[in-house]
Amino acid sequence: MAGTKVKLGKAVKDEGGVLHGRISGLGIGSVDFITEEATSLDGTQYLKMKADPTGDNYEIGALFPKEKDGMKYYSASLESPLLPAPINAALFPDKNNENSFNLVWNRQEPKAAAEVTAEATADAGQDKTKDASQQKRGMFRRSPAAAPN
Repeated sequence: MAGTKVKLGKAVKDEGGVLHGRISGLGIGSVDFITEEATSLDGTQYLKMKADPTGDNYEIGALFPKEKDGMKYYSASLESPLLPAPINAALFPDKNNENSFNLVWNRQEPKAAAEVTAEATADAGQDKTKDASQQKRGMFRRSPAAAPN
């Protein structure tokens, strides 16, 4: 299913390899971030994304190094209490500057109306089958009022 690409932010890599950036467009205002190297329990290297680098400094996501067709980029997982679920995005190097990156999110298109209708029809058919089987079983049961004394 094709989607709409939304640019959520930018980042720049400094001489020490730390990414400094800004995320906006999530309905929570703009947030500055920096990255910090980290290692997962299984030994995988990744970058923690820390918001408000000059203030309270809290974690808002993670960047995982990836490579596809010879292009290196970061898979991003962004988290906020205001979001229903983490957002998966990608941080790609800018074509004109290897130390500049663009944070892009691919919004999935909603299901086509026909798919939704087909699913609803299938679900309704399953409910009818379930109701019919319950009715058959109930047909042979005695109700407490009908039980002999």
